[in-house]
Amino acid sequence: MKSDPIEEVVLANRWFQIVARSSLDSTAPHYCLKTLDYVCIVAKNSAGELLLVRQFRPVLWQTSLEIPSGHVEPGQTPEQAARAELLEETGHEAEHFELLANMSPDTGRLGNRLWCFFAANAVPTRDPEHQLESGIEFVRYRGTVAELAQSTEFCSALHHAALFAAVIQGKLKI
Repeated sequence: MKSDPIEEVVLANRWFQIVARSSLDSTAPHYCLKTLDYVCIVAKNSAGELLLVRQFRPVLWQTSLEIPSGHVEPGQTPEQAARAELLEETGHEAEHFELLANMSPDTGRLGNRLWCFFAANAVPTRDPEHQLESGIEFVRYRGTVAELAQSTEFCSALHHAALFAAVIQGKLKI
């Protein structure tokens, strides 16, 4: 059994920390990125349409099609964050949020968690003042899950994982 890790923060900003992690029996540190947990929401409306968003992603330098997602801010529960992100990005609310999965986004590099939720029967907010988050285009997706998964625009591996979790739990059909 390995001893408890010795950690040193080597770089920190408001978005993440890079941590050098080593143990007494290791010869070199392993570097990991610690950031906030995040949530993603597989949401459907009463017509059975998936609620998606399209946005420009600077890391890819392209626009991608995604399920609503965002960080779990300090003081929020994952479900509170999921409710807030669904509203901010799609203008929709849902009564029930069901946890589909809690997973590690990258076991080799990232020290955070991804909380995947399912929200059925999402409805537009009744708040007439609500405006969608800047830079996000709301999309009501009418195609199949299989078509979405094959789309080059739907390219987040984590969002594929959330869809897969929804399918294997019987929330979505392929």
